[in-house]
Amino acid sequence: MNYRCFIALEAVDPLRDHLEEHLRRFRPRTGVNWVKNENLHLTLLFLGDVDSTRMPELEEIVDECVCRRRPLWLSLRGLDLFPAKSPRLIWASLDARDDEPRLLHKDLLSQTRQAGFEPDSKPLRLHITLGRIKRQLPVWLEEEILQSEVDSAWQPHTAVTLYRSVLKPEGPTYHVLNQYIIP
Repeated sequence: MNYRCFIALEAVDPLRDHLEEHLRRFRPRTGVNWVKNENLHLTLLFLGDVDSTRMPELEEIVDECVCRRRPLWLSLRGLDLFPAKSPRLIWASLDARDDEPRLLHKDLLSQTRQAGFEPDSKPLRLHITLGRIKRQLPVWLEEEILQSEVDSAWQPHTAVTLYRSVLKPEGPTYHVLNQYIIP
């Protein structure tokens, strides 16, 4: 059996609370499939389909990569539409205080490839998806999203989670397979 897997950084409470506040404000708007509060995360590496018998090996790789890192200090930069022309996503852009998020991503990518997994090789974009746009948004709503005030305080992030994603018509369900704490 295959598991659709990804590795994500958990949003800490102050950041999560701030994003949930924005989601409460925007959720009544139609034309967007809004992410459930419990699904807010920053994807570090998407692995796609992984044979369930290889999960112990994958868990060991993630554990080894995470234990070599320092806490990841992130702050909200703002809410964005992606791509800029004919946007399909609404997300919260993040800034990193240093290169730790990219180093962790690079380490996870390298180690999983070396073990024969086939992770997505797209470069890391520091963002948390808030919604998937299903039909073009009115210009006034795009402007409201882009001009939203965000709390840009630096927050340490230390919880990395290996998830299994189950796709359903009403949206994905994420199941925690394991969680790792950056020392």
